[in-house]
Amino acid sequence: MGASQGRHGEEKLLALLERLGQVERALLTRQAFGLGLTALQAQLLLHLSERTQGVVALAELLALTPATVSAALTTLEGKGLLFRTKDPKDGRRWVLKPTEDGLRLIQALKSYSDPLLQALQGVPNREELLLGLMELLAALVRQGTVPETGLCLTCRYLRREEGFFCSLLRLGLTPLDLRLACPDHAPA
Repeated sequence: MGASQGRHGEEKLLALLERLGQVERALLTRQAFGLGLTALQAQLLLHLSERTQGVVALAELLALTPATVSAALTTLEGKGLLFRTKDPKDGRRWVLKPTEDGLRLIQALKSYSDPLLQALQGVPNREELLLGLMELLAALVRQGTVPETGLCLTCRYLRREEGFFCSLLRLGLTPLDLRLACPDHAPA
């Protein structure tokens, strides 16, 4: 395959990723509105269900200003869906966690992805696809293009010896075990 064909294939792959991202966002937006939330509020709740974070980290992750994220988080707090607690790693900072009502709403939100999950059932080599996309995200993190998310592939505890091994947990991992937002993540 020539260089121009390779680039054409990569451009097509990027266009496909963008289109799939648009579908995912549209499904989330529809579900969020049905539950009385904005798409941003839904995104924040979903992220906070995976990993406790502060305003600045969430803003960086979503490529938004801290003021925008703070306003959305304040609204979620006002709705009784989040509460603030001291960061156990830094007592000067606050982190946000979902309340019981927030956790129930998160469960209802998660059904937004059902059409995507159903479509994925027909995709061959899902484990290879998953690992390839994780490698892409890890490369973007290493470049500094996107912020660290807690991805196992960028963690200093991950060893690649005949598969994957977490030296913190002392546990062998399959690609399906690798996390996108591990609470024990330590950048490599």
